[in-house]
Amino acid sequence: MLRFLYVYLCLLAYLPLHANAQMLNLQQSTEVNSPIWRQVNLKTPKTGEQVINAYLGTQNSLVSLSEKRGPAIAKIPLSTNTSTRWFILPNANYLDEGYAYWQDSEGIRLISDFSQGNLSQSAIIMHGQAFQLNLKANSQGVLWLYLNANHYAKPVSVAIIDEPTFIYQQFFVNSLSIMSITIMLTLACMALILYLKTGQNVALYCAGYIGLHGIGWAFAAGVFGVFYSFKSINSHYLGMYIFSFAISSASAFAYYLFNFHSVEKTRISQFLKYFSYAAFISGFINLVLPFHWVFYLAHTLAAIWVVLTLVLGFKMLSLNDFRAKYFLTGNIIYSLSLVVFILAHLNLIVTASAELWVLIALAIDCICILLSLSEWLKIKQNDYIDALEQSRIDPLTKVGNRLLLQEKLNTIGTFYLIVFIDCDGMKSINDQLGHASGDELLINVTKLIKKGLANLGDVYRTGGDEFICLCNADSLENLAVIESNTAKALNKVHIQLQQKWPESGLSFGIASSNECTDYKACFTLADERMYAVKYARKNSTSNSQQATQQT
Repeated sequence: MLRFLYVYLCLLAYLPLHANAQMLNLQQSTEVNSPIWRQVNLKTPKTGEQVINAYLGTQNSLVSLSEKRGPAIAKIPLSTNTSTRWFILPNANYLDEGYAYWQDSEGIRLISDFSQGNLSQSAIIMHGQAFQLNLKANSQGVLWLYLNANHYAKPVSVAIIDEPTFIYQQFFVNSLSIMSITIMLTLACMALILYLKTGQNVALYCAGYIGLHGIGWAFAAGVFGVFYSFKSINSHYLGMYIFSFAISSASAFAYYLFNFHSVEKTRISQFLKYFSYAAFISGFINLVLPFHWVFYLAHTLAAIWVVLTLVLGFKMLSLNDFRAKYFLTGNIIYSLSLVVFILAHLNLIVTASAELWVLIALAIDCICILLSLSEWLKIKQNDYIDALEQSRIDPLTKVGNRLLLQEKLNTIGTFYLIVFIDCDGMKSINDQLGHASGDELLINVTKLIKKGLANLGDVYRTGGDEFICLCNADSLENLAVIESNTAKALNKVHIQLQQKWPESGLSFGIASSNECTDYKACFTLADERMYAVKYARKNSTSNSQQATQQT
C-alpha cells in the first residue's frame, strides 16, 4: 500500500513535466527567478519521498523566501536534448542544510548534499552554493531542492549553467575573494607589527578594523568552511557576529587617527567614541539574539558607518587634514559597495555577486586605511624629530645646547680644540639696562662668534653667559693653524663687542687634544685659561681705575 502511494506521488509530481519544464540549452544559462519555493515543516529529510510528501502536503503558496527563515522546497522541472554536465547554483548566502534530488522515470535519488557544513561538496564557489547535475541526451525530470536556514537574506533564485561557464565563474569569484581576504589579513598583520613596534593605539585599532573585516568575510565567503567544519555551528554566520566588533574597531581607529583623544571634544568626536562603544556592546548582545536580528543590526551599523565616515572624511579634508584624503577615498568606495549590498539584501535592487564587489571594495578601503595610518605615523615621526631637534637647540640664541654638545663630544675625532668662552660684564648690564638688554647681548655675541669662526668650528651655549666652541682638525699641523685662527677670530669678536657694549667683552680659554689625554681634561684646561684671562682683565681694569683716581 505504501509502495503504491509512493508511485502515485511520483507520478503526480512527474506527469506535468512536459508542460512547464525548463529547457536547458548549451548556448545560454538558465535562471529561475519566479517564486518557486514552498515553506514546509520538514527537518533534515532522509529520502526523496519525504521531500515530495512535504511539498505536496502543504497548503502554503509559492514564495521567493526573501526575509524568511526555516525549511523550504522547490520543484524545478528540467529537460535537455544534449548530454552534458550542468551546475546548479542556489543563490543563498546562509544555508544550514541543502539537499538536491533528481526525479525521472527511474525514480527519485539524492544527487548532492550542498549544506554549508559539508566538506565533500561536489563544487565550491564562494558566497554561495553549487553542485553538479549530469544529464544524458533527451533527459527530462524534476529537480527537487531542499533548503533550511536561519535567515534568507534575499530572494533565493536558482541558476543553471554549463560546465565551461561555471569554471570561469568559479575561478573569477573564488580567486578575487581569496585575493581580497588575503590582502586584508596581510595588511592587518602589518598594522599589528606597527603597533608592537610603536605602542600606538591607532595602529592596534587599524589592525582590528582591517583584520576583523578580513576574518569576518573569510567566514561569510566560506573560506574556513572549505578546510574545517564546525560541528555545532554554521561558520558562515560568524561573519555577521564579527561585524559589530569590526565596526567598533573602525570607529575607534578614526577617533585616534584624527587625534580626537588629545584635542577639544566635538560632536563628531563624541559620536565616534560612543558609536565604538555601542558597536562593541552590540557584538556581545548578538550572542543571545536570533540570527535574523543579528543580520538587521549589522546592516543598521553598516548604514550608520557609511554616513559617519563620509561626514567625517569631508569635514577633516575641509580642515586641510591630509590624513583624510586616504580615509575618505577608501570609504567612498566601500560605502558605495555597502549601499549596493544593503539594497540587494533588502530586495530593493537586483545585482550579481553583491558580496564579491563589497569584498573587493573593502580590500581597496583597507589599503587606503593603512595609507592613512602611515600618514599619521609620518606626521608623528616629523613631530618627534622636530621636538628632538628643539630639545638640542638653545631657544634664545638658536645654537646647540649642552645636550647637542655632548652628542658631538661622544663622536669626536683625534685632533680637536675646545674653547671656553664667558661674556664679561653680564651682571652689570642686566642690573643697569635690564634682562632684555642682556638677552640682546647674548644674541649679538652668538652671531659674532658664529661669523668669526665661520668654518673653523661650532658654537654651543651651555648656560647663562657661557659658550663652548668645538673645532675639529684632520692633522696635528692643521690643529695648530685652527688654534691660531680661532684665537684671532675671538679677539676680533671681543673688540667688536666692546664697540657696542663698552662694559662687556669676551674672556676665552683654548685647550687642544695635543696637550690633553681626553676631552674632559681639555674642558678643565680651557676653563682654567678662560678664568685666568677674566681675572687678568679684572685686575687690569681695577689698576687702571686706581691710577685714574690718583691722577
